[in-house]
Amino acid sequence: MKDGVAELEALAVRLRALVGERRYREAQDALAEYCRALRQTLAGLPRGDARLGWLEDEWRRLAAETRRRVLEGRAQAAARLVRLAQTSRRSHLYGADREPRRTWEWLA
Repeated sequence: MKDGVAELEALAVRLRALVGERRYREAQDALAEYCRALRQTLAGLPRGDARLGWLEDEWRRLAAETRRRVLEGRAQAAARLVRLAQTSRRSHLYGADREPRRTWEWLA
């Protein structure tokens, strides 16, 4: 059973790395693989085994951490989009699409 737990830990590390790199499509596959391995590991444990509670705690911790990091990434992306839209609006306000002024217009 140590192999199952070691595999789960390796898959959790991979999932965390992918989420940290904002590679969400690949992280989705890694999450599915982790869940598959978790089901297999749990199926191999006898009822009442102390590792059941530990595995449940680990799963909950991983799910909460992954969710938090994905939400952080989404918030950062949204903030970047807002800044980009504001920058785009500012360049429009400062006359990016207007004709250049003549020298005498600047002096008046």
